Parts: sequence; C-alpha cells; structure tokens
Amino acid sequence: MSTYVIKSWHCTLEPQQDKPNIEIHGRAGGLLSWLLALLGISPIVSIHVYPDRVLFEQGSLAGSFRRIIPISKVSSTFYGYRKPWKEAVALGILFGVFTFGVGAIVGIVYYFLKKTMSLGFVEDSGVASSIDFQRSVIEGQRIDEQKAREACEIIEAFLKART
Repeated sequence: MSTYVIKSWHCTLEPQQDKPNIEIHGRAGGLLSWLLALLGISPIVSIHVYPDRVLFEQGSLAGSFRRIIPISKVSSTFYGYRKPWKEAVALGILFGVFTFGVGAIVGIVYYFLKKTMSLGFVEDSGVASSIDFQRSVIEGQRIDEQKAREACEIIEAFLKART
C-alpha cells in the first residue's frame, strides 16, 4: 500500500445535504507529486462517507479503481500509527559516524516527520480499504490520532443507525 499526504480532510456527524459527512483526499508525497497533482495526474486516494454508503477511490499513473460499499456492509473501522524508530536509529548511527550531533538530529527529525497514520474500514467480505498517510508540509495538513478516531466514530454511528 502506498503512503500519501492529506490534501483535504473534512469530518462531521452533522447531517449534510448531498455532501459526504467524511471527505478525505490524499496524494502521493513529495514535491514532484505535488506538481503533478496541480496537473491532475498524480496518484491519489479518497474516502467519501455518506450515511448509507462509503466511496473509496484510488488512482495511480497506471489506472484507477472505485469501490462503492453500502454502509451496512462495513464490519469495522480502524486507525493507528507507525513511527519508524528502527530507520531513525540507523540514520542516526550512519550520520553519527561522521558527527555525533548531526546523526542525532537527523535521526530525531526523521522519526518525527515520517510518522505514518492509517485510517480505514473492513467490509463484511474481509476486504480492507485504507489510507496510509504522513504529515503534509506543502498542504499544511496536520492530521492526528484524534481526527482519525473521529472519522471512525462517525462511520460507527452510521452503522449503529442501520441496525
């Protein structure tokens, strides 16, 4: 699964007329991908959640797909994060060979900037659809565990309303 940066994030439990309660758009990370996104050809991912359905879209330079899942067929939601401590230590040691202070700084910066969040859902069939994303410096979006949990709680509220 690819890692994206979040371009936009909107979540609300308030009733929305013809608009999704959850609308998340992501793009591939990096300056080149940002420039390609301006042209509309960057790898993208999006989740739109309505009270009755979930739309999951994912595209790349090779093609795209779209899944439309009735909310009643969603069995669970999930969110979490991964911090690359092993990579940060390796970078710290590698750069620390030359200068200890530089190695420590590089390792610490890498550790905090490369935190990867995940948000997704699992269908009754067992298919899991998710977005793995990192902090976006260009878009200025800072999404944390609290916001990811709120998105999961909205989907769970729609599931409870259906039963």
